[in-house]
Amino acid sequence: MTVVRATFATLSILAFGACASAPPNLNDDMIIPGERVGNVELGMSLAELFAVKGAPRKTIPIAGTEATSYNYDGLTVGADDKVYWIIARDARYRTPAGVALGSEQIFARGVYGTPRCVVTRGDITVYDYNDVYFEVDNETGKVSQIGIQKNTQTCNG
Repeated sequence: MTVVRATFATLSILAFGACASAPPNLNDDMIIPGERVGNVELGMSLAELFAVKGAPRKTIPIAGTEATSYNYDGLTVGADDKVYWIIARDARYRTPAGVALGSEQIFARGVYGTPRCVVTRGDITVYDYNDVYFEVDNETGKVSQIGIQKNTQTCNG
């Protein structure tokens, strides 16, 4: 009887420990500012990127750098040895507050408050919040893309 209790106790501890250390589900299409878009995380290696997303549809060298942009269905990823920015161009990706492509600019600004800076470039306006930015089409007033990185560069020029 003691052996049965000891075995049960050991299995219970292992089961609870396994639950506590299980990785989170990152295939949830969430945009987490400064961290990830779905299962693509900032800082992941190229090998990890290719393991989770497969071969990109298109690659484009980023001028003046050793980095490349990798285009997938609805995502563009910038990376050299590691992923350092991610752009979502598909409405299935959304922030925890519900901002997605097609969201009204006023909704995105209402959710995120005062941006660090606002830059207008031709037909779009960029609202930069440091670890996330929203490009808004000036004609429609709707979010046309959402980008994340550890520290966005919009306000730097």
